[in-house]
Amino acid sequence: MKKIVVLFSVCLLVGLMGYTQKVPPDEVPIPVKQAFETKFSAAVDVHYEFDNKDYKIIFHDKEIRRSANFDPSGKWLKTVTEIKESDLPGEVSASIARDFAGFKVSAVTKTEVRDKGFIYEMDLKKDKEWYDVQFSPKGDVLKKTDVIM
Repeated sequence: MKKIVVLFSVCLLVGLMGYTQKVPPDEVPIPVKQAFETKFSAAVDVHYEFDNKDYKIIFHDKEIRRSANFDPSGKWLKTVTEIKESDLPGEVSASIARDFAGFKVSAVTKTEVRDKGFIYEMDLKKDKEWYDVQFSPKGDVLKKTDVIM
């Protein structure tokens, strides 16, 4: 069984890699670069990827790791920011304490989505249970996905 899980994981990873490609800066459309530079003027350590049909730009802003997605015309789609658990809104922390008591929180991100606002996403682990969970700023669970260990 363990071999099947490992084989499945490798196949999934290889499949996902086909959708994301690193892109040299000189191959990124000018509208994408201009929109990015306008929105994130303090960005450093910038790397570009082509993700499915959009451009994903990974960078640091004031020592914080972030990524932003733009369509080929330069329209901003979303920004993902790594944050600390202590930076979560009180309502999200309360929801975790109530609905996921005893779970360890890791890989916390705050995602701002165009026309949708903010989503908080994290891994929650306890013993053999592991979930990827998305919360609204008010602490509502938007999505809960089992992660195979």
